[in-house]
Amino acid sequence: MDEKKRKLWNKNFFLLWQGQLVSVLGDALYTIALNFFVLDVTGSTAIMGTVMALVTVPRILCGPLSGVVVDRSDRKKLIILGDVMRGVSILLLAFAANREIIEIWMILAVAVVSGLCSSFFNPAIESVLPDIVSPEQMIRANSTYQIATTGADILGQSVGGVLYVLVGAPAMFLLDGISYLFSAATETWIDVPKVERKNLDVTFWEDFKDGIRFIMQYGGLVRCIITAFFFNFLFGMIRVLIIPWFADSAHLGMAKYGILNGVQSVGFMTGMLILSAVTIRTKHKYRVYIMAIFAFIASIGAGAFFNRYLLILVFFFLAFGFQFVFNTILNSTIMLKVPADKRGKVSATKTTLGMAVSPFGNFAGGVLCEFIDPRILIMANAAIAALVVAAFVLHPEVKRFLSDDEIYEVQKMDKEELL
Repeated sequence: MDEKKRKLWNKNFFLLWQGQLVSVLGDALYTIALNFFVLDVTGSTAIMGTVMALVTVPRILCGPLSGVVVDRSDRKKLIILGDVMRGVSILLLAFAANREIIEIWMILAVAVVSGLCSSFFNPAIESVLPDIVSPEQMIRANSTYQIATTGADILGQSVGGVLYVLVGAPAMFLLDGISYLFSAATETWIDVPKVERKNLDVTFWEDFKDGIRFIMQYGGLVRCIITAFFFNFLFGMIRVLIIPWFADSAHLGMAKYGILNGVQSVGFMTGMLILSAVTIRTKHKYRVYIMAIFAFIASIGAGAFFNRYLLILVFFFLAFGFQFVFNTILNSTIMLKVPADKRGKVSATKTTLGMAVSPFGNFAGGVLCEFIDPRILIMANAAIAALVVAAFVLHPEVKRFLSDDEIYEVQKMDKEELL
């Protein structure tokens, strides 16, 4: 292995990290400006919701197929192209807004472009990351990378409303477009190993099925993906249920709901900081994963059970810290376990399954809340989540997948082939 990869803060990782820090900050400002701008221009929350959906829908529809494209393409060029396309499209929107010639179809078109670019960009990043840091640094690398992206998003969300009043939407669109082009420029200096494809004559459809077959051969991975699928549904419900719980409680209210969101973000950031500073040995990953996932479930249920605001804040702070821990352990293991020529397919399939089911959870939570107290539903969902974990994750296959040292040997062989 290249000696430089043993250091977390090598040139390639730093360039990727700072590029995403800048572009995510710009994107957070752009999203707030866009939502306010659409409401100001149209007065329609339906159109605002449509714009938000058009960013997500392409990622769901293109999901697994975009992963095949990632594995069959030059990943560096794909990453740079994604940032350039988003940057240029948003700069054009900024120009139209500044000249006051902007129309709704332009906003919708940019939303589609952004969603399509994300559906290819995100799997490409997950595919590249294991090639620019060592296996021993993967959990820390994921945590540090998330600090940049989530921290920038929180900062952007915090100051976006003020900036919208001070400088207006066109200037904020301009900042976001420039941030994407800056990110693309820095990414040109990243050294990304070429993936050597062994079966060049395989059709696109066969390549797609190959990714599914790879997932199915690891019982532990299948169990983790099934668990994540149920979790996204159940906690998609909980995200909706928290709003009427706070809105209908005299001692809570929506102002305190806003504080809760901030505390959740702090908990998430705390989990990032801990994992970015601590190295979890391979043999301990399964134990830490199990402890974190049960602690997350217990904290959510306890917050709803006790219903005292200070305790709710404490429990939700803990919950989101634990959530980051078990998600990062799983994602880092998947990155290491999967050979380079299959990472895009596996990553995109996993992400698509999670994204696709979450809106159904939102819908189910909204419907059930018409008949059942939201606190009861939250506690019931936490109990069901614990049963799902007990049924699927407390299993030798999952332990073997997370804690077997063989995954590093597979990855080392793969890297040697790449180099």
